[in-house]
Amino acid sequence: MAEPVSPTAGLAIAAGTITLSGTFLGVHYDALLAGFFGGLVSLSYLPSMPKSKIASTVASSSILAGYFAPVIAITVQHYFSFLEGVGDFMRLASAAGLGVSAQVVIPVALNWIRTKGGAQ
Repeated sequence: MAEPVSPTAGLAIAAGTITLSGTFLGVHYDALLAGFFGGLVSLSYLPSMPKSKIASTVASSSILAGYFAPVIAITVQHYFSFLEGVGDFMRLASAAGLGVSAQVVIPVALNWIRTKGGAQ
């Protein structure tokens, strides 16, 4: 029987690694963590998969959220001026939303790119 602490320790190590790599890449670490936890939430709705695929989907959720959440937050605050007072919460909320939806957004985007590339 596995120790109950081992999954928690693995989660803490993964979150620390994501935060540290985000500082080297120049990405907001809180957006990376929000995407990471959003990716973990979305895993509960997906069928079981190998550990390597789980790691890649959570990492891609985190990276997608880290890079695109600030862009989405600025765009939303620009077009919906009543949300300007929200501040950084908009970036974190968009990062969590991207983390949750990354397992759907990334395959759809790749499929769209393939069809546009093949149409030429």
